[in-house]
Amino acid sequence: MLGVGPLADALMAALSLPLLARRLLAEGAFNAALIPALVRREASAGSAAARPLATATLWLLLALLCLFALLGGLFMPALIRLLAPGFEPGGARADLAIACGRIALLYLPLAGAAAVYGGLANRDGRVVLPSLAPVLANVVVLSAIVFIAFEGLIGTAEAAHAMAIATVAAGIAQLALMVRAARRSPALPGGAAADWRGARTVMRASAPALLFAGLAQLRIILAAAVLSADPGSVSALNYAQRLVDLPLGLVGASAGAVLVPLLVAGGGGAGRQATGAVIAALSLAMPAALGLLLLADPIVAVLYQRGGFTAEDAQVTAALLAMLALALPAQGLERVLAATALTHGLTRAVERIGLGSLLLCLLLVAGLSAGFGTVIGVAGIALSATLSASAMLLLLAARGHLAMDGRVLRQLAGLVTASLLMAATVFGLAASWPAPRPQSLAGVLHLAALIGAGMLVYGGVMLALIRRGRRSGKNT
Repeated sequence: MLGVGPLADALMAALSLPLLARRLLAEGAFNAALIPALVRREASAGSAAARPLATATLWLLLALLCLFALLGGLFMPALIRLLAPGFEPGGARADLAIACGRIALLYLPLAGAAAVYGGLANRDGRVVLPSLAPVLANVVVLSAIVFIAFEGLIGTAEAAHAMAIATVAAGIAQLALMVRAARRSPALPGGAAADWRGARTVMRASAPALLFAGLAQLRIILAAAVLSADPGSVSALNYAQRLVDLPLGLVGASAGAVLVPLLVAGGGGAGRQATGAVIAALSLAMPAALGLLLLADPIVAVLYQRGGFTAEDAQVTAALLAMLALALPAQGLERVLAATALTHGLTRAVERIGLGSLLLCLLLVAGLSAGFGTVIGVAGIALSATLSASAMLLLLAARGHLAMDGRVLRQLAGLVTASLLMAATVFGLAASWPAPRPQSLAGVLHLAALIGAGMLVYGGVMLALIRRGRRSGKNT
């Protein structure tokens, strides 16, 4: 739409804060604080006491986010200098980023309201609609891209403004989805009563959960700030991240919508449930990472290479996508492991790991990019995420909150086997089947066939392993 260049750089810098808010609020992370508080309040004072807490939490969160949006709009020039120090003050990139950023900040209160209503729906066991929030947001944005193409606005500043507006529209759509999901909740906000003290407790307890929910986007923001002096790097990095967002968002939404309520319910099976969530996250993230790594070039070419997005832009973006794909399994694990740790009260340890990971990411990206260039520099994201997830895994295993036994190890081995067989199939087909022109129908079908073949192999192997495991269990 805008290619990889000054206009796209400006738009991506402007959208960095709304995208962070989406990660923090609209994809289930707030549940780690809200749901336990609702459960405790219902247990101590009855189900009717949950509504004043939900009402106060909604209004307090809305007030804070409206204030942030107002201050952000007033001080947007300073924010852009902080987020993209490589942009020349008063230049075209900086001015457009300021204008788009002020529009996109309207997304913040929408995401906050969606977080509260989504938490109420998850508390009552309604998980399907909230888990679709990332998909709905992407559909709205893709619809805006189609509109821009039909209107002939590709490569213009008007297209950047339209995408900023589409971000706000995505927030409205997500909020409507969450309100519908929570419409039958007994704690639905309303009435004059409000538990402000309880709401302040929820806000304080949410900080670690939001930190880990935003780690992926915070790493992108840090990397973009380091690379912002190189024209096109900010936009290429964000184009690549968008392709990682869908599987990562699904893992995060599932962790908030399904895992947190199960862990809050407690019981002797909590460790088993957390371990199952780890395997479930890897079962999505690992094949997705290998697929994005192996098919980075055709995926970027088919989806992006048109209009102002040249073949050279596609090559740069594909290289960055391959590097970001390496981080996907670790970042998916972070979501699940952080939700588990916070539910068990390991707040300070989670905060230290998260903040240390961000500092390490900044140092790695700066050092690697200075020594080896932009693409290798982005590998610092994967390295910091892997170390963070490893630290969380060791912490939970040491405290006995993960059930690791022979069955779990066999499941992990099966998952790795299925993923590697899928990767071998996709690699072999891609190497032996020359890709058609990406903008053609043949190019789209070629990519779809490669993805379909990988999914069939992965699904078939996993199904066979599951059946084998069931037969072994019956025999024992």
